[in-house]
Amino acid sequence: MRDEIICLARPDDSIERTYPGYSVFFKGFRSRLECFHKVIPLSLPDIWLRDFMPEHNPDDGKFYSFFFNPNYANYVPAFNERIRNAVKGLFPNAEMLPLRIDGGNIIKNRNAVFCFSRPSIFRKSAKGERQRAEKLLQKAFGPCRIAWLPKEAGDKVCHIDGFMQFLGNKLLVSDESFEPYLSGLLKKRLEIIKNFLPNAEIIFLPCGNHSEKLSLDARGVYANFLETSRAVFVPQYGLPEDEAALSIIKRHADKPVIGIDCGGIAAYGGAVHCLTREYPYEALPSLRS
Repeated sequence: MRDEIICLARPDDSIERTYPGYSVFFKGFRSRLECFHKVIPLSLPDIWLRDFMPEHNPDDGKFYSFFFNPNYANYVPAFNERIRNAVKGLFPNAEMLPLRIDGGNIIKNRNAVFCFSRPSIFRKSAKGERQRAEKLLQKAFGPCRIAWLPKEAGDKVCHIDGFMQFLGNKLLVSDESFEPYLSGLLKKRLEIIKNFLPNAEIIFLPCGNHSEKLSLDARGVYANFLETSRAVFVPQYGLPEDEAALSIIKRHADKPVIGIDCGGIAAYGGAVHCLTREYPYEALPSLRS
């Protein structure tokens, strides 16, 4: 993993009105990140950079954007357009790929990509659409294999980074088996994961989000951590499961593990992985000055 620059949304009055408390969170989070990396605050309409910032292909060195057009939370058409225009202004050379998918529905390492399967990606599962989507993802990421996991019924957000995350070559998975109606879905997902990566070590994380499973509230979702080349930043929520999640990740990480208080900001729908975009240092000469 090469050294990275970490991008965050710069707090302003508009963002603070939408996400009260973000300015205070930003100050503390930035200071923790800057112990390990250069941080670039960007002027953007929204804070969830993982979802709409472009992907960087390490093979060709280019940036690729997917079509960002969600219909949940405060994402009305005019707001989505503002986000797309802001990203285009920062990355004018990024190639727009005709695929409607949020960055939060993608987790990857160098050779493997996992996504939740949803009709809006495949145009209601028209013949050949899955293969088309995979080719576009491979254009953005370089050579890789792609696995599609079933989503939970009624899940409109469909972000896989709340369910699982790579830590090096290991897969950390939220253990939601305490919910009887989810146990069959978890089993099905694990079967696909094991068939796709038969030698992968799967480690279970506690899940502190024990109610309103399909709400936007991300408190208790520990899979939404951020691994960089120098550290692992793990959300903490002031919940009984915090210590266990941090301990598990420390046991399996080969670098410093830093707890980040996300108890307030996560109520709006995400944690440290959702809030960040990391890029190779040399890939952003126009932004890092």
